[in-house]
Amino acid sequence: MSSIDTRQGSVQHPRRVAVVVETDNTRLIKESKNILQHTKTTTEPGDIALRFGERGIELRSSNQSQKKGQRVDFLPIVYGVRTLSKKQPLPKAIGPYTSVVDATAGFGMDACRLALLGFNVIAIEQSPIVSAMLRDGMWRAMQHNTAKKLLQDNLRFVESNAIDYMNNHNPEVIYIDPMFPKKKKSALPPGHIQMLQAVVGFDGVEATNSLFQTALRSATKRIVVKRPTEAPCTGENPIALYKSKLVRYEVYAPLSK
Repeated sequence: MSSIDTRQGSVQHPRRVAVVVETDNTRLIKESKNILQHTKTTTEPGDIALRFGERGIELRSSNQSQKKGQRVDFLPIVYGVRTLSKKQPLPKAIGPYTSVVDATAGFGMDACRLALLGFNVIAIEQSPIVSAMLRDGMWRAMQHNTAKKLLQDNLRFVESNAIDYMNNHNPEVIYIDPMFPKKKKSALPPGHIQMLQAVVGFDGVEATNSLFQTALRSATKRIVVKRPTEAPCTGENPIALYKSKLVRYEVYAPLSK
């Protein structure tokens, strides 16, 4: 069955997040209490509102309180499953292997796509706020027969520090998608990415290198790193590169055991 393990991380969110509860749903109330207990959130107004309501758990900017917020929603990806192919750059980079750890889950979009393609994916997310949103998105997906059939055996989220997790596991493939600030002249990323960046911040070069070096020691088959096409390579001597219009997937061999 699909499941989500919960282990609280120590991540600190860079923006002030206000928890707003507008529901009597027991599941959502429990999640809101967990967030207030384990993060520096508040019930006072903040830059961003984390709302628990009829749409589930969603993030809204304080200046857009009347609009729909950003939430984790796997159903559009499930309904578009026919557009997915193992000939696309990311699954080609993953290769012929079946076990994938997504070390930087975020809102879980890449993890969901890989799971729909038949990979067995464990996605790691350290932020308690984002982890709660992932649990909510998975719960709602499991209420739909098609999504449940396609995802329940292939996708699991774990709330943990990714380095800690990798130090204790040896998956075939580790996938890393670092979050870097946009270039000054580049267009703004989509709204859900902007909101995710506002909550969790950016990955610095040192932190990303630590993640990458741990992945090199932990993976048994390969490491895949997602980068902007114009960015320098994460490491030396990638064994393969798979490019799309905006991003590049670098493939590295693990360090010899």
